[in-house]
Amino acid sequence: MTPEERTMHIARAFAAWHPTWIFGGNVAAAVHGLDGSWKMHDGTVTIVSSFQQSFSPMAKVRRTYIPEGMMKTQVVDGVTVLDKISTVLNCASQYEFPVALAVADSALRQGLACANVLEACRRWDTMYENVVPVVCHASAASENGGESYCRAVMIEEGFVVPELQAGFVDELTGARYRVDYLWRLSDGQIVVGEFDGTEKYVNPIMTEHRSIREVVQQERMREAALQRCGVTRIVRFSYDEVVERDALVKKLKEAGIPRYFAR
Repeated sequence: MTPEERTMHIARAFAAWHPTWIFGGNVAAAVHGLDGSWKMHDGTVTIVSSFQQSFSPMAKVRRTYIPEGMMKTQVVDGVTVLDKISTVLNCASQYEFPVALAVADSALRQGLACANVLEACRRWDTMYENVVPVVCHASAASENGGESYCRAVMIEEGFVVPELQAGFVDELTGARYRVDYLWRLSDGQIVVGEFDGTEKYVNPIMTEHRSIREVVQQERMREAALQRCGVTRIVRFSYDEVVERDALVKKLKEAGIPRYFAR
């Protein structure tokens, strides 16, 4: 099973034993098909309650409090979960910023209106004030959860937020390209950042059944085309570099990306 499938397997079992439970966090995100980090799917499930009285600890169960007037739910495949907007806010209050931003970006890609999320955010209690940075930085332009996580780390490390999925046209070939991240520096340089997940090279769907050598060669041709379009530097980040941070920070600093502050 995928991490999301394991989470749903556990949730359905608990739902059968406790039909009145309302699920949030990782379960609601999985039900709504929202991107999330593997860190969310750690073998536990989140339930939400409008009661603040003591709750007997249970293995694999995390309990979070949401005031009754702010809790909106729906039933999907027999499992009662928070609606999509409440799921975004609940994840923002429960998980670290990079994980929560991936969920919020995914919800906007699915068509959730940012204005509606902001309005719901205003109604939430001040105890959830950490949802505001997630909602304010969320963008439907982010293409997947990995790119969202990477951007969130850049933000936390104080770097200027890049343009997302900026487009270029190669005048030589007429080919069109989109890049993950783009910075236009004050000295005229154009820096592109690319998040390289391993699936890009091994997933048959993403590689269109090409060999790794063919994929790498295609990437080299793409880089040459971007350089013809005026890109002065291309910086690549692996998932491990993003999670470990130091390598990502070093590459961004060497590329001259402005930084407002250092952690």
